[in-house]
Amino acid sequence: MSSSLRGSLPIVPQDSTDPRELYATSLARAAALPAVIDEVLREMEDVAREEQIPVVGRLEGVMLQTLASLPGPSTRRILDIGTAIGYSAIWLARALAPGGRVTSIEIDPVRAARAARFIERAGYADRVDVLVGDAFDIVPGLGEFDVIFQDVMKHRYFGDDPSKAAALLKLSKSHLDPQGVLMIDNAFCGNHVLDGTATDSIEARGVQTMNELLSQDTDFVSVILPVRDGLWVAHRS
Repeated sequence: MSSSLRGSLPIVPQDSTDPRELYATSLARAAALPAVIDEVLREMEDVAREEQIPVVGRLEGVMLQTLASLPGPSTRRILDIGTAIGYSAIWLARALAPGGRVTSIEIDPVRAARAARFIERAGYADRVDVLVGDAFDIVPGLGEFDVIFQDVMKHRYFGDDPSKAAALLKLSKSHLDPQGVLMIDNAFCGNHVLDGTATDSIEARGVQTMNELLSQDTDFVSVILPVRDGLWVAHRS
């Protein structure tokens, strides 16, 4: 790696400072949730802030559930690439049709075990399978999914090779249902793809390449929702 390249990029906070997002988040927090789920989610949010663990936060979590549930009864198989402590997996599980399952992949075994405990406490252990390992090794052995959410630790997956971002996009697409929805977090990469500093980071270069590929892929109708660190939503059509 060139000495001019930066190390791992800072973790993007789950809490936005944008007043519009703060208002939307306040409404999301006011929405009724079963008490046990709300309690677990709030604890996870606090843990993530204290320990600098990347989670999407309340507003984006509600968005994930909403977008994943739009297909209705056809949302039966969801792939969550990048479990962390299980925060997104819980929101995605809430979008499942009866009998559906979330397959969540985490490369860090300690985080995976912690995620499994949070998921169990939230009451979703019967709907979420947490697999430990590298997505590049695990996903090829899986089938098709109605929804795929990609939120990997960028420095672990393509911090040494920006081409891996494009490879993960290609892999995800190959396991997405013909009418499926692909969502990818951190499209702005901590604003490094916006301010001209993407070349300073291998991670950001990878995200920038992935953004360009997805925006030009005619198999998708896609858009970046400018919430938090940017959320790609791509509907295969």
